[in-house]
Amino acid sequence: MRLDVFVIGGLLAAIALSTSGLLMVTINIIMLIFAGLVFGVLMFNLSQFLADRTPLSYRVCYAALVLGILLTIGLGVYYLGTQAIEQADEFWSQLKSAFDQGQKKLDEHEWAKKYVPSVADLQKRLGESGPAMVPNLLNGLQSVAWASTAAFVIFFVGAYAAYEPGLYRTGMMKLFPLHQRDRILDVFDQLQSSLSRWLVGRFLSMSLVGVCTAIGLAIIGVPLAITLGVISAILTFIPNIGPLLAAVPQAVLAFNVSPMATVYVLILNVALQGIESYLITPLIQRREVAMPPILIIGAQLLFGVTIGIIGVMMAAPLMVVIMVCVQMLYIRDHLGDHHPGELTGGA
Repeated sequence: MRLDVFVIGGLLAAIALSTSGLLMVTINIIMLIFAGLVFGVLMFNLSQFLADRTPLSYRVCYAALVLGILLTIGLGVYYLGTQAIEQADEFWSQLKSAFDQGQKKLDEHEWAKKYVPSVADLQKRLGESGPAMVPNLLNGLQSVAWASTAAFVIFFVGAYAAYEPGLYRTGMMKLFPLHQRDRILDVFDQLQSSLSRWLVGRFLSMSLVGVCTAIGLAIIGVPLAITLGVISAILTFIPNIGPLLAAVPQAVLAFNVSPMATVYVLILNVALQGIESYLITPLIQRREVAMPPILIIGAQLLFGVTIGIIGVMMAAPLMVVIMVCVQMLYIRDHLGDHHPGELTGGA
């Protein structure tokens, strides 16, 4: 199958967008749409799963799923509205207590007084830099607004894609010549199957990591163990980088318990990261989808530097798409290798 036309067209479009200053904006929009399509695959699979095991039709199951998601979001917002202030006060009081205790322990050492600023010094510096913090505050609000908009875009793109997947599937297929459309349909089927298996593997890994983190923190005696476990499970969606981000609040709160608790928390996170990376995920994805770690890490670095957090989050599913296309269209069709790779199963 000839792909040179698409490659040349893509390069020309990238050059045109780059010269007009719209390349990165376009890439961010494309990544958001891709994230929505991945979410749409998840909604389609869940709706189809319900339709296959109940007498209800796909559309009814889809409507029930959307209603369930909206109700969950609504109940979550209501719960946050009634409980978040209390939880936030407890969380920040724990953090402040941890920093205060850390400051006291550092003050016991002469070298720390020279290099580590005190709380009073930090407050004084914050007061002096108050006017300069306004632009940073505005940038933070802009980031929150962008994140909220991105969440809405991902949700609605996924909802529309899952509601009538055949419409978009047929539309994409008609962009190709008649003699290639059957093969393109095979590629679409394989993409959906591979992304579905990847999603199943990620969610299982996330759930196990979250439960193990909450249990481990509770045994150590770290406060807010369940909350930290949920945060850890969510951040595990970002391979390699997410667990590191999740360990930061755990270590800070553990320091309020004792310095040794912080050491135990770090050991717990290193152990869980190793178990998740080398035992849980390989065992789960052995029957789901196999991804070379080097490709994932490289894609995360590339997309993280050029695109941002959305690029890091979508690096793995995007590599699944790229690998399926390379294995089916290049290795299988162009090179004639009938065993193109594990993702396609020889398709």
